[in-house]
Amino acid sequence: MSEGVWKCSGGGRLLNIVGVGICEGQITERASKLISRAEVVFGSRRALMLASKFISGEFVEIKKFEDETYREIEKLAEKRNVVVLSTGDPMVAGLGKRLKGNVEPGISSVQLALARLKEDLCSTVVIDAHARKAEDELELIERRNLLILADRGFDPSLLGKRRAALIEDICGNERISFGRAEELRISSDYSIVFVWK
Repeated sequence: MSEGVWKCSGGGRLLNIVGVGICEGQITERASKLISRAEVVFGSRRALMLASKFISGEFVEIKKFEDETYREIEKLAEKRNVVVLSTGDPMVAGLGKRLKGNVEPGISSVQLALARLKEDLCSTVVIDAHARKAEDELELIERRNLLILADRGFDPSLLGKRRAALIEDICGNERISFGRAEELRISSDYSIVFVWK
């Protein structure tokens, strides 16, 4: 298999899942080429906006992120060159594991948050708590830094009195606050909670 090329089963065309970063200007040169060569580009409204200057073919906003939608995209990719855009990095709580195709990485909110806090990913545990409960994972990680991809439904008080930072709407109306985890109040569905060991 050539670099950057994933053939769909049945000898079809191409399917690439491409990370477009979180902020404007974070699309890599390689990702921009994959996007510009695509006959059809799928993505959320935000992902399509971030990649708009590179899209030369058709584009379709994904409104329902579910298995049936993914199957339809894979079927189309048997006949046409298709790119699916994923905000951030497709393999960090993104679309990379949901579709069968080549994954082109992007800059994730995890990377941006760690850069803002000057913390090393290798000493951090990352948990995706978007629209799910994460209590079981939280009990396992008292000796490591912890980064949680969170939404308004996540309750930081589960983390107790540990020193923490809350980053909301990274690259948008970005806000960073510090305090004890139990004191944090999440007001955005695009939030990251970082807890020091």
